[in-house]
Amino acid sequence: MVETGCIMDVPESVGDVLKLIAGSRGHVKLIAGGTDLLVDIKSGALCPGHLVSLSHVEELKEIRETKGALSVGATATANEIVKNSLVNKWLPALSDAAFSMASYQIRNMATIGGNLCSAVPSTDLAPPLIAAEASIALKSGRSERLVPLEKFFTGPRKTVMKQDELATRIVIPKQPLKSGSSYKKFKIREANALAAAGVAARLVIEKGKVKDARLVLGAVAPIPMLSPDAMKFLCGKVPSHDIFEEAAGMTFTECRPISDVRCCADFRRQIVKVLTVRALDESLQRAGGA
Repeated sequence: MVETGCIMDVPESVGDVLKLIAGSRGHVKLIAGGTDLLVDIKSGALCPGHLVSLSHVEELKEIRETKGALSVGATATANEIVKNSLVNKWLPALSDAAFSMASYQIRNMATIGGNLCSAVPSTDLAPPLIAAEASIALKSGRSERLVPLEKFFTGPRKTVMKQDELATRIVIPKQPLKSGSSYKKFKIREANALAAAGVAARLVIEKGKVKDARLVLGAVAPIPMLSPDAMKFLCGKVPSHDIFEEAAGMTFTECRPISDVRCCADFRRQIVKVLTVRALDESLQRAGGA
């Protein structure tokens, strides 16, 4: 429930949203599903005087193929992503990640744009999107720019977004032939808990060898991070469980977890090793490998 005295605007177009943002001088807060924002308001971490709801902006909800890419509107919910046939065809790992989020009721509200723009280290949707080389579209009243998601996050709850920008869509390029992707996550006890660690993988297989590999680690660094040593090691190798175990040892070394109320840093490192192997195994299967 929004605090009494807070102004709420409900625009119906992106243009109207951008006008409200431009006139607010950074004091407005955008609300879509509200699964993060309302928690912050209830806890007292935020006390916004002006909210702008995106719930009536239909163009932000669209999921469609366009110009050789898949465009996912920023207010598409996790459950809409799980059920969407285009997403399942283009990037099944994104559906996996969306399905892993919290409870069914939360997935009915939580949006892809909110999950990314909140920029919490445990974000589920960022790792598979980064593995797929996706970008996020940021629009202002003056221009629009596409930012690769691997360059979008700058720290916990920090991104490259400017005060006058709105995240409108996520653009997923067509994935290479004979590629497969996967997202594996570990959470502690509760069914709707945040990720204690997550690993997204994408493999491209050509002539029985790994032509390209991408590994993205989540919840084990301030931002979702690529694992360059493991990625480089995999390229040119004949994929096998033993090779994946070696790569997992490199993600163990490269990740930078902290200890918190959910688990200790060393446990996270061990879990990353296990998740890396599982994500690579499933990526290989989806790429048509053994």
